[in-house]
Amino acid sequence: MDSDPKEIELKLRVDPEDMAVLRSHPDFAAVLHDPAIEAQVSVYFDSDDLFLRGHGLTLRVRHIGEERIQTIKSAHRGSGIFERSEWEQPIEGDRPNLASVTDTALGPVLTDDIRGALKPIFETRIERTTYRLNGNDTDIALAFDNGRIVAGDSSCTVSEIELELKHGNPAELFKLARAIGDLVPAQLDVKSKSERGYDLVENAPAAAEKAYEPELSAGIGAGRAFTLIGRACLRQLLANEPGTIKRDAEALHQMRIALRRLRAAISLFSGVVSDDRVEAIKAELKWLGREFAPARDLDSLLIEVLRPLRKQQANEPGFTSISRMFARERLKSYRRAREAVQSSRFRTLVLDTAEWIETGPWCTSDDPLLSARRTVPIETLAAEQLSRRRKKIRRRGVEIGELSPEQLHQLRIQIKKARYAAEFFAHVYQGKKAEKRCEKFRSALKQLQNCLGGFNDIMTRKALCADILARPGRSLTAEQNRHRAFAAGLIMGDQQAQIARLLDRAAKAHSRFDQAKPFWR
Repeated sequence: MDSDPKEIELKLRVDPEDMAVLRSHPDFAAVLHDPAIEAQVSVYFDSDDLFLRGHGLTLRVRHIGEERIQTIKSAHRGSGIFERSEWEQPIEGDRPNLASVTDTALGPVLTDDIRGALKPIFETRIERTTYRLNGNDTDIALAFDNGRIVAGDSSCTVSEIELELKHGNPAELFKLARAIGDLVPAQLDVKSKSERGYDLVENAPAAAEKAYEPELSAGIGAGRAFTLIGRACLRQLLANEPGTIKRDAEALHQMRIALRRLRAAISLFSGVVSDDRVEAIKAELKWLGREFAPARDLDSLLIEVLRPLRKQQANEPGFTSISRMFARERLKSYRRAREAVQSSRFRTLVLDTAEWIETGPWCTSDDPLLSARRTVPIETLAAEQLSRRRKKIRRRGVEIGELSPEQLHQLRIQIKKARYAAEFFAHVYQGKKAEKRCEKFRSALKQLQNCLGGFNDIMTRKALCADILARPGRSLTAEQNRHRAFAAGLIMGDQQAQIARLLDRAAKAHSRFDQAKPFWR
């Protein structure tokens, strides 16, 4: 078997009724012909402690009539959005045949104990209708999947379209996905059927998905590094979309982090990804960030400030009034965030960004300068970026107690980008000394970011409360407005009192950062 065959595909989440609309649409009638229809039952194997899942592997046996196909897949969460390593072979019987998996990703971790522990843990029952689309020297398999994933007494529906590139230019996958999205609401999806099956097995409430760092290695080109980072950011963004729709504060927070990380990556790799599309991508990412910001600001105010103050000031009626007012504003802000992620603009943003990361002009151009920038070893680019940003923060942070709010805001942005850079590039530099230095560097940056982030939150909260003082509630009596204004004043005073302490902590964190040795030398 091929030691590292790649499967390149896009997955689109589509409602069942829209699936029917698409299949009968005149624009697709000419290309959707000669369908291959299969009833597929795929049984996934793992141990009770989900050993394979923990190692980023899946093992399944697919039943198609009397035929049995064994498939092993390996993918990091980020790169798995579009590209996975896959090993497939026909076998006899319903259980895995592990005699010939030595050259697959499963081979190195397959001990006798693991062999004995493997058992069926969930299955997918899918009716798949596949069409082959050929043209422009490209062969694409377009599959409509409808069915269920079943794990014990739990199950969930499957309604999705898979576009798998068999041969040709990956840009054609996005062209087809865009044509589908023009006809029906189709959202790029990041969770595979196996991931959803494992979610059922673990039977745990859906948790907000935090960022993870793709394991970049020294020697890979800067272009490849950006692609892996971009995929990871996009994965985090999309994985938290369902939680944001349900008004989960942490999911919204993680979507904002994903946006900030992707924008930071574009800045860090600006010399590599400069093309005629980057400004449009950045503008749309900023738009989405603006749609999320009010909800996150009000989450922070209600949870971190008003909740404890209401306990301290239990007899102050203005706090009840002001809490209800901000709670109503929070609901409005979450409706705004939900409308954003359910909009066609968001779906277009996601597809455009994914296409740009994978096949944008920056990574396909034959221009000698762009080609040279793509192939620069990642350790070279990382050292240049980390050194430059470290120098700026060391110089500017010396005056941290003298900076205006606007200057502190700009410094915070620089710190945030440097922190994300340290996280992105941590695995490039190996060895105990580098790891220890990296941890100190990242820790100091995190403390700095938290302090200046706290200061920025205070400025936002004071502005929200100042607006209450400037615009009394029309439906309130004069006395109620006085109570509300008094509570707003208490909040502003409480927040103002924390500034000196935060800036003092920031100065100490900057001193630790100043002393932290570079881990990239």
